[in-house]
Amino acid sequence: MAQKMTPIPNSPYPDHEFPWSFYFNGVLMPKWGACWGFAELTRFLEPDKHWDNDVGPRDIYLIECQIDHVGVPESADPDLFIYAVQEVLCILLAQREAVMESLRTRSVSCDADEPYEGLVSAAIQMRRLTSEQRMAFWTSGYEEDRLRLVESMEHARLPTSDPRHASPPHLRRYAGELAWRIKDQESKLHSLAQSGQFHKDLRRELHAI
Repeated sequence: MAQKMTPIPNSPYPDHEFPWSFYFNGVLMPKWGACWGFAELTRFLEPDKHWDNDVGPRDIYLIECQIDHVGVPESADPDLFIYAVQEVLCILLAQREAVMESLRTRSVSCDADEPYEGLVSAAIQMRRLTSEQRMAFWTSGYEEDRLRLVESMEHARLPTSDPRHASPPHLRRYAGELAWRIKDQESKLHSLAQSGQFHKDLRRELHAI
């Protein structure tokens, strides 16, 4: 089975049009440019050797998980994206034969050269656009998705004092995830306070959280 980009649930993106148009910073990228998963890039990263790095393979893996999203704007910190896409380029160029072998195993209606060249060309263009514009925004889909992406970029560029300002998707996702996990911990601590296992003063402190 071919690995497919990940459409949002119930979205009108028929499989026969895969791969859908891929837009980065509002610019149409080469076909297959978002299909990092096809090349199985993360198998070259050796995360066990770098698990405690502030920046490392985990960041590349997370971007790989998001870069093929369809119908929804995504983003990343520009410097982090440059790091990730340069590592992707290193893998694509230094491990060409292994990457080509991975591509040949995919059930795609073209020779492996086409997705490989698309991946390399898109990576170079994404790196350049991120460096020049100090932004890294992307989506896949149709023209309305590109327009939604451009709107997201425009809102992120506005000063925070502007009521139309909206944080980039990666910052909103991080803030939402952090808030949810903190709330979940608070619920657990409240439940522990009601368990009858702890003295009154500690229960009062837990309930106050």
